Amino acid sequence: MPDKIKIALAGFGNVASTLAKGLEFYKNSEEGLWHPRIGGLTLNDIMISAVYDIDATKVGKSIGDVAGSDASSPGIIIQPGIISDAVPSHISQNGQARTESYEDFVNSLKSSKPDFFLNLISSGLDKTSGMYCSAALEAGCSFFNATSARTVTDEVRKSFEAKGQVILGDDLMSQFGGTAFHRGMIDFMISRGIRIQKAYQLDVGGNQDTKNTMVEDIRERKRNIKTESIAIESPYPFRSAAGTTEYAEQLGDSRVSYYWMEAKGFLGSPVEMDLSLRTKDSTNGCNVIVDALRAARYLLSKNDLDGMDVVSAYAFKNPARKMHIRDCIKSFEDSFAS
Repeated sequence: MPDKIKIALAGFGNVASTLAKGLEFYKNSEEGLWHPRIGGLTLNDIMISAVYDIDATKVGKSIGDVAGSDASSPGIIIQPGIISDAVPSHISQNGQARTESYEDFVNSLKSSKPDFFLNLISSGLDKTSGMYCSAALEAGCSFFNATSARTVTDEVRKSFEAKGQVILGDDLMSQFGGTAFHRGMIDFMISRGIRIQKAYQLDVGGNQDTKNTMVEDIRERKRNIKTESIAIESPYPFRSAAGTTEYAEQLGDSRVSYYWMEAKGFLGSPVEMDLSLRTKDSTNGCNVIVDALRAARYLLSKNDLDGMDVVSAYAFKNPARKMHIRDCIKSFEDSFAS
């Protein structure tokens, strides 16, 4: 297995910037890492080979200038990406978008020779996510879709595997975010014999991705993904809803999730839960990203593509094969962290 896992990033926002800083920080520390070693690989085995964005205020600058001097590979210059959707308002308001033709972008991706191309762009840019997926396939690298765009179909998956590559997705599930925490609560209550009747999860955030989610069709799709992801934890149906309900700029990169659950115990005695959870979006996803990348690279080195289902179930809200959260974590750790 080569020494380094080379990754290219599309969308140099909060998550990509935090990931770049994390790869530098964890050269000399393990504090805060969920799994310091996955498949025999540490974070020192991951390096950024290229970064793409369409924001003219970022393109042409080094990732160190944009993210801060503590970013990994600070000398890497952000290159123009591609777009097939309307330019997001926060970019069009700040200036002209900087984009590349599809053909030139594919050539650029081929030149950087990444093992994995990570799609970290904002929610709602589904056509662009599809183009990035196609570009990864054409360039001969594996694809990691952190967005809610539906990219992992049987046909696309077979196309990647025919080239000896994989596609992982869809919709990244944070380490301890709203969906993971909600699923964990349901799993625990059911394991203790409590029968759930009703539940909801309401998310409020302050970053650009949350703002984009306020578009009604995007919000509805993400609500459906979250609700379906949560429902798998219960062996019986109950009334539930989960989704982002409001954008609050003052929260910045933070997200507040509100939970309410109504259930019954012995003799129908009521059990009611009402609580909130505040986390930071960018850091909350990075442990999962680096775990999934290392696990997928390990499987590719063993030519074991069947194991990718476990990786996607562990890392995403909307994988092709869904698993209970307790089971996917155990399967993942048994396979890669032992």
